[in-house]
Parts: sequence; structure tokens; C-alpha cells
Amino acid sequence: MAKNTKAIKDLGQCVERFHHGVSLEQILGEVEYLRDEGDTVIAGGSLVYGFGNHLSDLDLVITGPTTIESSRVPIEHFIGSLRVDVWKLALGLVEDSFDRAERALADDQALLGSFGDMEHDDELKLLHRIAFGIVVDGDGIESQGRDYCTVASALVVREYIERMRTSALLAQLALRAGRAVAAVVNARLTVEDALNAAVAYQGLPFSGGKWLGERLANQASDLAPVYEPFRQLPETPHQEATQFVQGVLATCVEMWGLDLGIDALVSSANWTNADLRVAEIGADRLLLSPGFGALWSLDEKEIKIWHQLVSAGTRKTDAIWDLSACDAEALSMCLCLHEHGLVDLRWTKGVVIDDLRPSLDAGAMI
Repeated sequence: MAKNTKAIKDLGQCVERFHHGVSLEQILGEVEYLRDEGDTVIAGGSLVYGFGNHLSDLDLVITGPTTIESSRVPIEHFIGSLRVDVWKLALGLVEDSFDRAERALADDQALLGSFGDMEHDDELKLLHRIAFGIVVDGDGIESQGRDYCTVASALVVREYIERMRTSALLAQLALRAGRAVAAVVNARLTVEDALNAAVAYQGLPFSGGKWLGERLANQASDLAPVYEPFRQLPETPHQEATQFVQGVLATCVEMWGLDLGIDALVSSANWTNADLRVAEIGADRLLLSPGFGALWSLDEKEIKIWHQLVSAGTRKTDAIWDLSACDAEALSMCLCLHEHGLVDLRWTKGVVIDDLRPSLDAGAMI
């Protein structure tokens, strides 16, 4: 990884245009105190990848073979109206992250959320900043016999394919439970997850799922027609939910060749729970979560459903019940608990990239 003069110039112009004349020289001057001798400064994130705006921050990674101190938490700087987040990492930590990514990709255990939670994708983004970022100062870094871009892209593909699988299952469970709005919302998430994976598969750097619309409009326009039928939710979901969900599933199966039918999915998924239990206080029946520090009152119908679910559950200490054992009422209760973060959907195995049959082209890298 070495300097790219044109990319540096383009980034400088972008920063100045969006941030009232702040220059790269000013930015480097502000973060100079963090650098050790021989450190390289790498710029990444949406501004570097060409789809940022005036609200975007600039992400910098400072790393090198002699870096003395490291921090997994970015150090925030404000230079004029520009926010600059700086990660200072020893080169050994960078390699450790890529080592862990390669091991995760080679394993058939579910990857979902292992490299950053659903909201922030922290480590996924960090790996892409290093792999696809531009060297703005220093001599660059040399990988230890691996292709950073390939590993970083494969990790995003795997993460978002597993998200796609989860959203597809939730959409179908909601449909079966008669919850039309939840069904169409999860269906749209399914196709968005599939498209985020496709963007990474085509070799474009990742900077969070929030930029999907911009990527499809400007950098992956061949994928835009795939999203168009599902961009807006149905105006009458109770009448159109089944058709909408089926259309999404057919599209995603065509894109990735993964069986997303409910029967195939429920065989490797369980609802799991760490601490939910029912407490009896006088005549009241309360659903208690010590971890959340909260409780909810259950009526007679809900308590009956709860007891049925628990009695049908597996013997695993953290498993409540099998998905296939839920009738419509039980499914509705399960989904409500899941939406509140009170139970998790856990997979017994992940999605291995080699098992996918993508119908994508346009310079696929994986």
C-alpha cells in the first residue's frame, strides 16, 4: 500500500468543498502528536470512497511497525466543521484483525455480528479503511502475505448474507403469524442486506449499510433495478404482504442461490434467552428480565402461551423453544419479544461463501 497522488488530491478537494476550506495539511498537523517514527496515515471512509456529504466525518488510521501505543477506540478531533476520527494501531494489531477475519471466514459457525454490532459495523469498517483507504502520509504498509481487499470484502459478504438469511426468516415468521407490517419491513431488510453483500462482492469498499442508496445510484448502478420494486413498502401491507415477501425472496434467491424457504431456515435456527422468566406476585403474572432491569405484566392468554412455549422448548439452558413448534399466537409473542431485544435468533451454523451461487458479475472479487 503506497501513496496515490491523484486519490490524495481528490480527497483534499472533497474535504475543502464539504468542510469550508479545511486542508489535508491542517488535518495532518492536528494529528501529528499521535504519530511515532515510521507511522503511516491512511484515510478511509465515505469521503475517501466518493459518496460522503457535508455531514460526513473523515476516518484516519495511524499504523506502522514501530507504533508504541494502540487504541481500539477512535480519538475524535474537530477541525473547523470537520470531525476527524483517528485509530492508532500497531501493525501487529492490524494483522491480528485480518488473521481473525480469515479464521472466521474459514469456519462454518455463524459470523453474524462478530465484527461489529448491527448498528455500527465497527470492525468491518476498520478493515475496509485499511484495505481500501489511501495513504496520505508515510511509506505505506505491507501485508503479511494476504490480500487485504479480498479478506475485507469477503467478510462483508459473509456478514450481510447471514443478515439476509435472518431478515428472510423473520419476514416469513411474521407473515405466518399474521403480522403484515413486520413481514414487509423485514422483507425489505432482506433485499437491502442482499444488495449490501452484492456491492462488497463487486469489490467496492464498505462504509456501512446506510449508504446503499448512494452506492446503487452512483457506483453499482447495475444493481439499482433489483432494489426498485422493493424501495417503497406496500401502501396496504395487509393485502400485499404475501406478494411482497415472495417477490423479495425470489429476487434474493436468484442473486445468491441460497435456499431462503422457511422450512430450510428453521432447521438451523432457535430462539434463545438468557434470563426471561415469569414471576408470580399475588394474582399477577410478570415477565421478568433481570438483565434489562424490567418487567412486563402478562394477561391470562399470554401466560398460557408462555407456558406452552417453555414446555415445548429444548433442554439447552439458553434455548426457549424450537421455531417449528410455534403456532400463530406463539409466533406473534416470539416476534414481539425479539423486537424488544428480549430473545435472540441464533443460528447453529453460518453461511459459507463457497456454498453460494451468485448470479452477479461486474468484476466480482470473492
